[in-house]
Amino acid sequence: MPYLTMQDGTKIYYEDQGSGEVLLFVHGLQSSHLKIMPFINEFKSQYRCICYDHRGHEASDKAQKHLNVRTLGQDLNTIIEYLGLKDITAIGHSMGAATIFSYVNQYGCDKLKRIVSVDMTPYMRNTVWQGGIGQGKWTDEDFMKDLDMIFDDIGCANWRISKELMSPALANTPDAYVGAMQTVFGMGCNPLTMAAFWYSLYRTDQRPVMDKITVPFLYIMPEFPLYSMVTADFIKDHVKGGFELANDFPGTTHTILMEAPHEVAERVKAFIAKH
Repeated sequence: MPYLTMQDGTKIYYEDQGSGEVLLFVHGLQSSHLKIMPFINEFKSQYRCICYDHRGHEASDKAQKHLNVRTLGQDLNTIIEYLGLKDITAIGHSMGAATIFSYVNQYGCDKLKRIVSVDMTPYMRNTVWQGGIGQGKWTDEDFMKDLDMIFDDIGCANWRISKELMSPALANTPDAYVGAMQTVFGMGCNPLTMAAFWYSLYRTDQRPVMDKITVPFLYIMPEFPLYSMVTADFIKDHVKGGFELANDFPGTTHTILMEAPHEVAERVKAFIAKH
């Protein structure tokens, strides 16, 4: 199994398959390269596809330190530098998009050709704007309740976040089904990792980074997104390389890459062909 060693000694699992233009896939919190593999597979016949597991996730080391958005951007840079990548189409889902924003903030866009962000805001907190999580309605009190629950029972925390934020269809599902739903949504990392990244994501304001993005930007929005049009409009108004919104994915939620991998891939391919 191929691994790269990060700046602090953490080993990151990665895969590098196919040939042609470079696509770099960055998964979200509690996800993995395996969970989005049906989406990645849509591209392998045409492109060089590179994916990896974040520190603390799936096949990568279960790191006990540097569990923050800044380090995720540094990890991404290490991968790019080691593999000698350039003209990259960086595709990030949720925390994966936050990772790309962090990379841009620290290293710029010189090695990027395009950015695709799937349902992610540059700032999750709603105290000073309405572009944060829960379509602008999730409060600091809600966040602290999430954090307490993650440490107390990560399965129940996943259930609450899934039921109240990610999947409206679960709104009326009895809590008695929590065990089954934990299996459906999975637990991709331990409580320490999830809580650390959840805290860092919530506290990190990357809105100023949008002004540093000088390559074409595609925003993928599901029918039932975590973030409202406030987020999409803010990004559109600030990025410098052009902006496109794709939001015609009926019935989809924040887990859109698992729900509609083919449909999203076709939209990404059209974006690549255009730019």
